[in-house]
Amino acid sequence: MQRIMVVDDRTENILAIEAVLERPGLELIKATSGNEALRLLLRFDVALILLDVQMPGMDGFEVAELMRRNRKTQHVPIIFVTAQHTDPSYAFKGYQTGAVDYINKPFDPVVLESKVNVFLELARQREELLIQLREIRQLQTHNESLLAALGEAIVAVDAGGRITFTNPALKELMTLRVEPVEGHSVMEILSTNKLADREPWMTSEIFQGCRFGQQVDIKERLYLRNGPEFMAIQLIARPINAPEEAFSGAVLVIRRLAEAGADASFKPVHRGRRVPRKSVSSILRVFDRTSGRNLGRMANLSLDGFKLVMRDSYEPGAVLSMSMVLPDTIEGSNTMSFEAEVVWCQPSEYTQDYRCGFRMLQLTDPDLRVLRQLLDSL
Repeated sequence: MQRIMVVDDRTENILAIEAVLERPGLELIKATSGNEALRLLLRFDVALILLDVQMPGMDGFEVAELMRRNRKTQHVPIIFVTAQHTDPSYAFKGYQTGAVDYINKPFDPVVLESKVNVFLELARQREELLIQLREIRQLQTHNESLLAALGEAIVAVDAGGRITFTNPALKELMTLRVEPVEGHSVMEILSTNKLADREPWMTSEIFQGCRFGQQVDIKERLYLRNGPEFMAIQLIARPINAPEEAFSGAVLVIRRLAEAGADASFKPVHRGRRVPRKSVSSILRVFDRTSGRNLGRMANLSLDGFKLVMRDSYEPGAVLSMSMVLPDTIEGSNTMSFEAEVVWCQPSEYTQDYRCGFRMLQLTDPDLRVLRQLLDSL
């Protein structure tokens, strides 16, 4: 829903503009004075303001000047609606106060609609760009609280093999590396031999297995590059996507070979034991099924739904495609994929995060069995 504000001291002028612009998906905020317009602008976000110049009391120029002084409204585009004036200084004053265009009274409906549509489209593109920037920021942001408690090194990669985040345990293993690994190819830190040659991601055993939705277990002949040193490791890689979906990334669990044991029976440390419910956020990892980005920290899980601590807020009713990487194979599956609807979302009291409640949509019988077994193991 986009909003436009129309400011004019004459109601008939507002009604005339409304008759031209009224359409689904567009809301008109109406004000009959400059003071009323400024009050409403503090309550509503608008894509454009159609502002009459000649009004009693506070005129349009004064309203525009006050808007430019307010951080919330300083970038809102203004189209002045005015009677015909030929004095260049009059137009110059309007542009000085922030006008992006003029429309003369009586206005041509076609001209009015076309000019408004231009600024609505610019506002839509700006909003899409902000969403993309937010998603990029999410992709690059560490969520250490999600992955810090396992003891095993955790690395998440996108479809191209680029590292999207890690947990502190990886940094403990890579004591010689100073610069962060996020944003780099995972093949810069993994090697199947102790030579300088680096295997391409697309030909790696991890990619070749995970791209078809399969778990990959590598128990020998794999090394973690740590500066000039090579550390023998064991690795489990689990895809974020379900087998029938396009590959969107994977989660790698890494342990030093010496710690894993000579029998090469490496399994995540939580296998075979019950985990306190309060530790659910340390074990379960939830990702966007299409992009592979981390969505948030699991705060609670039940058959009715779950709660996430997230970086960004979502409107109730929004539906997200999610994938949860399971702590162990359940009924032959390493991931649980589902659609989830936002039921509520509110800011956290003491942090800049958001707490959001979700309900799972249309779980199949196999997914429901997986969820029950997962809950029994927590």
